[in-house]
Amino acid sequence: MSTISSLVLRKPVVLTKPQQAIRLLRDLYRETSCLFDEVARKRIKARIRDRFRKCQDVEDEQRQTKLLKDGRRILSTLTRANRGDKWRMAYVLQQTYGAKGKRKHELLEPLLKAVNPSEPLIPNRPRTAPPGRSDAILALFKAQTGKMIKIPEPVIPEEAVSGKPFPKVRIANIKWRHRSMNLKKITPPLPPSEFERLELLVMGFWQCGAPKRQYITRETKIGPKKQRANVYNPRQQRRIFEFTLEQFTLLEHRDTPRGAKWVARYSPVLQALLRAEGDPEDFEDVNTVGEPYGVVVNPNRTAGRSAAERKKAKNKSADFSTWLEKKKEEGKVPPHMTRLWG
Repeated sequence: MSTISSLVLRKPVVLTKPQQAIRLLRDLYRETSCLFDEVARKRIKARIRDRFRKCQDVEDEQRQTKLLKDGRRILSTLTRANRGDKWRMAYVLQQTYGAKGKRKHELLEPLLKAVNPSEPLIPNRPRTAPPGRSDAILALFKAQTGKMIKIPEPVIPEEAVSGKPFPKVRIANIKWRHRSMNLKKITPPLPPSEFERLELLVMGFWQCGAPKRQYITRETKIGPKKQRANVYNPRQQRRIFEFTLEQFTLLEHRDTPRGAKWVARYSPVLQALLRAEGDPEDFEDVNTVGEPYGVVVNPNRTAGRSAAERKKAKNKSADFSTWLEKKKEEGKVPPHMTRLWG
């Protein structure tokens, strides 16, 4: 049982497990309300509420103790994020948008349901059927190859060590194991609306709504004490959102001369914000033209680069220019930002 000091009775007050759970729930709500991202405040609070409702009928003592321990660990993460720990805040945003946790499985579920089943490699033996093929998942694997995963498809040897043909049962097992491993490592594609919102937040075209709660109450040895939560400045917020956006892709169905296909791409905003090494806490400064350092203005003048590198840099610059012009036409670039981006 947990105890708290009583200033009136001058003796410790013993709390039962249900009382500890209610106290923990209030503390979690309080810390969640201090997050600077309104989407994180909404989703983390809903997740906490659903989790408490699901576990409120647990009667096993050991299970209750474990659940309270997990809740205090989450409370510690939220507290450290609000105090200025940027990596804890990045972890909270990963849970919010789906790089980790329950939302990741929710975003991957529609893609896994659309997989076309494969025929068994050995007739009348269903367990030898390799994982079904899906062009959308394969495009997701190819986009994150070299970043999240090594290869999208496993390498199957033609012969076994004995020189005989490789067993088909092992082929199916290797493919299933490789697919499961890749699904654990990749990040799911974000919905277009959330992907665009992160892009605008990274560029500074959109500002997060300030949390209503400015102070958080903490228990000390002499009683409750109010302490102001850390206020992340706009530059720190953009850096944390940029770290979050780097992990996600946007899945699109494009019509090409060779036919329609699925394409997963990273944001052109990340391709344009190429910065030199510096303090990870802050954005780099701007040059005399008013553009961030590292933006490719004229890729053809990059001396010492091969033709392939110049072409790749030119394509990145063109993608960002197209994205920026589209946002200007939609009226999503604030007037005070036009002098920096033309």
